[in-house]
Amino acid sequence: MTIGVYDSGVGGLSVWRELRSRVSGHLIYFGDTAHVPFGEKTPEQLSRYFADSLAFFESRGCNSVVVACNTTSAAVLPRIRHLVKLPLIDMIEGAKRAAAAARVKRLGVIATKATVNSGVYQRALEESLPGSRVFMQAAPELVPLVEAGEITGPRVKRALEKYLEPLMAEEIDGLLLGCTHYPFLEEPLTELLAGRAVLIDPALAVTRLALEAWPQVQGSGATTEFWVSSDPEKFEAAAKLILKEELPPVNLRRPPEEDIR
Repeated sequence: MTIGVYDSGVGGLSVWRELRSRVSGHLIYFGDTAHVPFGEKTPEQLSRYFADSLAFFESRGCNSVVVACNTTSAAVLPRIRHLVKLPLIDMIEGAKRAAAAARVKRLGVIATKATVNSGVYQRALEESLPGSRVFMQAAPELVPLVEAGEITGPRVKRALEKYLEPLMAEEIDGLLLGCTHYPFLEEPLTELLAGRAVLIDPALAVTRLALEAWPQVQGSGATTEFWVSSDPEKFEAAAKLILKEELPPVNLRRPPEEDIR
């Protein structure tokens, strides 16, 4: 079985690293780096990018896709999921499961602007966490930092402090990472939270959903081929910084001319 893994850039690697240790199939990772960051794009643009990426996955023989991007999961899939032929696993269901397991009552969520503006995350979490409050916070500076491989240091700390301040004022007891780039900021986030709120990363829950949906791939020894839509060398360099390991050579697959912007 061949599974596609989709994100705007290196963020989806936080889901990929969970998948690769638990599946025995072949993974095709596609980072749409020509269009990163997704959080500043319109739903129409995001839908076009995703449709093109699905066509690419199909051309590579994928049987299913893990949408390792919260923005696409929130702003695109509710609009077009009924049109998609390939079986999909998205981030929202994983986030709901991870948040429920944490048993929190005041849940903060940091995410991209597009994810926050969609309202999908907040509605889904409030429905799955009866009696709990959900507080959303857009964090637009974080994806560019992670894409540059910058996951610690003064700039990261200042950005995180700015986004956490209004959430901590609400006395949150849990912080859900509503973007797959954010788990790579675990170290400074943990330091800033200082035990006041539990950190919730949906990546493992998403992987478990994939294994429940496709039990035939459960195992180990997955192989991966990596593709991006722009600047593979930059992707490789950032991945090495955030994963602390080198990826195999990354392939380039350019987007359609009308989407190069």
